[in-house]
Amino acid sequence: MRIVNPRSFVLSFVLLAAACGGKSAPAAGGGGGGTGPTEPAPGPLAPGQWASMDHEAREDFMKQVVLPTMEAEFKAFDAERFADFSCKTCHGSGIDDHTYKMPHPDLPELSGAMLQNPPEEAKPMLEFMGGKVKPKMAELLGMPEWSPEQQDGFGCTACHIMNP
Repeated sequence: MRIVNPRSFVLSFVLLAAACGGKSAPAAGGGGGGTGPTEPAPGPLAPGQWASMDHEAREDFMKQVVLPTMEAEFKAFDAERFADFSCKTCHGSGIDDHTYKMPHPDLPELSGAMLQNPPEEAKPMLEFMGGKVKPKMAELLGMPEWSPEQQDGFGCTACHIMNP
């Protein structure tokens, strides 16, 4: 089992916040002529809508809806720590040239044991991520939250690689 630095553990939860919850590659057929809407909805998506959106529509939705919503959540949690919240918080520098992938391989890897028995200093972040970020992202993307019963829902693995 990989030994995880407690700061890396906390950072892993921080970076989950702005998760896209899906693959970053364009849908078959490419840009603006895809099957999804060309204009993002002003608020949460309807169930299944995220999956039907093309890359451009997803990017617009992330910029116009997800980013400001999650930025507000993170700044309410810790305004100083998240003063520079941006797309790079979750996607890293690959956001600039569209080479990022989700789950993002540069984010700290998680494990079930780590999530079940986190270090004390990680518990506030874990509570924030599980109690605010995961449900808000699921709502925004029109998805159910991940749970053992709802394994196709939005959860940690939308952003992080999970080790057994």
